[in-house]
Amino acid sequence: MIDKTRAIAFLIAFLMVGCASDNGGKVVRIDPRELRDTDANYGAEDLHIFTRSMIQSMLASKTFYKSKPFLALRDIEIGKGVDEHMDTKLINNSIRTNLLKTRKVRFVDMQYAKSTEQKETKRVDYVLSGDIHAIKKNSKKNVDNFYMLSLKLTDTKSSVIVWTEDKEIRKVIVK
Repeated sequence: MIDKTRAIAFLIAFLMVGCASDNGGKVVRIDPRELRDTDANYGAEDLHIFTRSMIQSMLASKTFYKSKPFLALRDIEIGKGVDEHMDTKLINNSIRTNLLKTRKVRFVDMQYAKSTEQKETKRVDYVLSGDIHAIKKNSKKNVDNFYMLSLKLTDTKSSVIVWTEDKEIRKVIVK
């Protein structure tokens, strides 16, 4: 009877350890910038494609004729058709970080300016804003996911849009 109790206890412990592990799978590290689609949904690859494309377009437009203009960044808005989680703060952070690395712009931290009651908003030359949309057409035969990020840069003195760009990504899986 004791052996049977020990065997059951051992089996329960073994099963608990087995359930706590990641199915015995091997952890593999990959370059986070490597484009590696695992499905048709929005993912890290799309973030990198969007960010790279937008920054290249913005810098190629020669909008920043002024020496290191001050920019403010508004939250990217989620548009209609988006039914999955998209971390728009991550998009904002990626765009801001990569633009700052070019050393062609400066950003005013609007949250800090508001919390300390500074008048930094007067220094802002441009406001960068945008939205992201999705169209999904899924059937028994395929999955068709379309994503579009639209950004615009507005001159704060004249309210004129001085740059705008759309970047589209489409992922299709044929079943």
